[in-house]
Amino acid sequence: MQLVEGTCQLLGIPATYAGATDKGRVRPCNEDNLLLAPETGVFAVADGLGGLDAGDLASTIALSRLRDLSFRQERVSADPRDQIQAMVMDVNQYTYRQRMALGKKMATTLAMVRFFDHTVSVAHVGDSRIYHLHDGNLVRLTHDHSLVNDLCTQGVLTAHQAQYFPQRHVITRAIGAEAVVQPSITQFECAPGDTLLLCTDGLTSMVDEEVITSCMARSTRAGNTVEQLVSLANRAGGRDNITVVVITT
Repeated sequence: MQLVEGTCQLLGIPATYAGATDKGRVRPCNEDNLLLAPETGVFAVADGLGGLDAGDLASTIALSRLRDLSFRQERVSADPRDQIQAMVMDVNQYTYRQRMALGKKMATTLAMVRFFDHTVSVAHVGDSRIYHLHDGNLVRLTHDHSLVNDLCTQGVLTAHQAQYFPQRHVITRAIGAEAVVQPSITQFECAPGDTLLLCTDGLTSMVDEEVITSCMARSTRAGNTVEQLVSLANRAGGRDNITVVVITT
């Protein structure tokens, strides 16, 4: 694991950020990736689908395209939701074209935030997640695009049954899987002292949200939080790649 951390200005106030990706204790390679672009207010994680040909390539292509777009696109849209949706749609189309050109079955999740002047926009596709810690309360800003989440929403499975459902890792939307994808998008206000967490399911499948909350609340540095969360996932078994990005305003 190689930790990257730094300081920047977000929402007109000083902020710190950190990120790391780790292959875990079981998988032979790491198909996760992360993007830290504080200059443009963009942060993201991506989890390449392990059951396909080139999950690592898919996540790399998607985040490389997202980084390029973030530097090209000024944050001046009248509607930040439209802007972030356009970015995700472009990333999907680009990744899909690369998939067709290479003749590979590849796709990836994507969870991203973009800081604008007064708000933060969130977009995701798949089951990578984004959390917001405010006044000690952790709120999940994303809802998994997964088979198990659909079944829970329909009342077919309970939360306890979902933990042991054999197809719990099957996702219903992915970047690059089809020519068009529909991201879920939301916006929220971020106050001084708040913390954002972006992560792949290598963390959330191994560590309970109560433990994540406790770790985030007691940590005094974004880099420490990242290191501790990755360590917790590995100590719990590290059955998947683990990627964590933390931003503190």
